[in-house]
Amino acid sequence: MRLFVALDIPEEAASYLEQVQSSLRQEINADRWQSLHNLHLTLHFLGEVKEALIPAIQEDMDIVSAITKPFRLRMGNLGAFPNEHRPRVLWLGLRGHTEALKQLHLLLGRRFELHPGLSFDRREYSPHITLARGPKSGGEGLPLADWDERLLQKEPPHWQVNHIHLYQSELKREGAVHTIIHTSTFEKDHSKKQAVLE
Repeated sequence: MRLFVALDIPEEAASYLEQVQSSLRQEINADRWQSLHNLHLTLHFLGEVKEALIPAIQEDMDIVSAITKPFRLRMGNLGAFPNEHRPRVLWLGLRGHTEALKQLHLLLGRRFELHPGLSFDRREYSPHITLARGPKSGGEGLPLADWDERLLQKEPPHWQVNHIHLYQSELKREGAVHTIIHTSTFEKDHSKKQAVLE
């Protein structure tokens, strides 16, 4: 099974992303504009996973969620990988309690490391939502600061994160279909300690 762990993106934030992407389409061309259908924020892409490992992954998610407080996120500024001068990916970042988001990613990774048959990306986590791949800058770079000023709202959507999902991703002719197979809810009464992870 092809699996990944991710957060929900609420409808208001998804609509905002569509507006931003639509505005950017008026500014530049790109090799591919990312579909914003069934939007989510990936924490860990696990790839092909043996079914025997799924209960352990679900338990890992529950353990980490039990010691995680709900936190708030909001849409941030535009960015590019590797940079705005030689862009290959155009994205929108996140603001708010991003340290809590990065900690969630880190703790999940520490649990996943306990399973030799599980592969996942161990690079530093840079939370973002991809808007376009292969943006055409004409060799002059992308005017990200100008776009931030002109195209983004001063008060972008914000929301509270209360849970994480384990998704199964199935590649079909019409595109990828993502199905939630497990949900872990955060501990509202944050009385449980880090010892849960030890």
